[in-house]
Amino acid sequence: MEPTTTRGLAAALADGLLAAGVRRIFGVPGGGPNLDVIGAAAERGIGFVLTHGETAACIAASTYGRLTGTPGTALVTRGPGLTSAANGLAQATLDRAPLLLVSDTVPASTADRTAHQRLDQVAAAAPLSKWSGTLGYGGAAAVAEAAARLTLRSPAGAVHLAFDPTTAGDLPPEPTAPPVVDPEHMTDARSLVAAARRPVVLVGVDAIPDGAAVRRALAGLECPVLVTYAAKGVVPESWPTFAGLFTGAAVEQPLLAEADLVVGIGLDTVEAIPGPWSARAAVVLVHSHPAATAYFGDPLLLVGPYTTLLPAVLEDVAPDWPPGAGRRIHDSVIDRLGAHPPAGPGTLTPLDLVRTTRAALGDVLLTVDAGAHMLATMPLWATDGPDPVLISNGLSTMGFALPAAIGVALARPGRRVACLTGDGGLGMAISEIETLARLALDVTIVVFNDAALTLIALKQRDAQGGTPAVTYAPTDFAAVAGAMGVPGVVAGNVDELRRTLESVPHGPLLVDARIDPGPYLHIIDTIRGR
Repeated sequence: MEPTTTRGLAAALADGLLAAGVRRIFGVPGGGPNLDVIGAAAERGIGFVLTHGETAACIAASTYGRLTGTPGTALVTRGPGLTSAANGLAQATLDRAPLLLVSDTVPASTADRTAHQRLDQVAAAAPLSKWSGTLGYGGAAAVAEAAARLTLRSPAGAVHLAFDPTTAGDLPPEPTAPPVVDPEHMTDARSLVAAARRPVVLVGVDAIPDGAAVRRALAGLECPVLVTYAAKGVVPESWPTFAGLFTGAAVEQPLLAEADLVVGIGLDTVEAIPGPWSARAAVVLVHSHPAATAYFGDPLLLVGPYTTLLPAVLEDVAPDWPPGAGRRIHDSVIDRLGAHPPAGPGTLTPLDLVRTTRAALGDVLLTVDAGAHMLATMPLWATDGPDPVLISNGLSTMGFALPAAIGVALARPGRRVACLTGDGGLGMAISEIETLARLALDVTIVVFNDAALTLIALKQRDAQGGTPAVTYAPTDFAAVAGAMGVPGVVAGNVDELRRTLESVPHGPLLVDARIDPGPYLHIIDTIRGR
């Protein structure tokens, strides 16, 4: 079948996706061309997951792709389908997750007379993606395969293809030659490492695909190791060198001030919150690809594969930290977080919610939404990986956790997934509860329900809209979940929470946790400072 027809191009697209290792497509179809793609993919053993929203489809797809090492793939219709996917494109690109988004489009052959839903979709997607182009009849299968593989090329991110059988289409960029390490830079880096007595290691998102190599390089290295939110899980948190999280905030500043060298492994400037880089020590960055470095002052950047670079760079390291220094630093932060008056009788704090959920569920996979609750969750949820904790750290978008949990559950069948979200974030993706029920996935949603955008409320000042700008009417999320086919239970204290989590060991569940938001101010002061 020729790729100059809709079905012919759909078949060629499916051939290219199959060759690139695509296993599933997520999306919201909009008619003939989309359905032809779904049908052609099914004939080749590529399944389709129907979601309620296009952004949710993108998030589920890119999360699935990250965990499986394959190009996460989403399918949307023209016009509103593509524009509704914009946040999903941005999330994949800034969170360094692989996503191929295929959109239907008004064909070039009729564009001069068809204004309905006509947008320059290639141009619209370009700023949000690594590359945006048209899939046409020219070498369609090869173009589709190349576009899918481009999503995985470091740094991973979103690629967009507009589906149009009436034009020849575009060619994705060719892979660049592997970087060659500058011998002089390597010599300088080794000298800095050998001279350091108080080195600190920071591990970032680019280390995730080569996590095993990073763990081998750092095993037994007696210096504190911090990980970014996105890299949580790459380094086992049971290690005595694990010192906690790096976010660019106040909590890690005392450790960085004590360091005489900072070694960044896969550290991406997209991960740190805006602010000054305060460390006075020299900085050596090891990265798999050329990366922006300005956030870290004037660092020495080494680019190449971690498997060979890290052993060479760290060969002569001789730290003089006291044994267990990293663990003591980590524990002191946890102690400071817990130094808050206990909840009153019959109430539930965010800290209690995280600790109780972690204890009841064990070492499950975790997705976390953006919001105040993440500041309690990330330091308290200990994990030894190797799967990372999934959080939108580069874009920091709300509405991430639930569709991400769907992607995680499909990528790791047989593993339980915990989805921790605020009421605001869940509200943005609430329709995907039905997707969870329909697929019968082993996901436990825990909602930090205080009927407010608490992180924004704590930043709010006089003459900024007051309470109406940051609070919602109370919502019974347990009842909403039940109406969509997922068991929902309200929990208002630790005992109710524990009983609920232990009573449903498998399958979908939503816990509507009615929390006291009072401790959030203390949590934010501890992590980020005033």
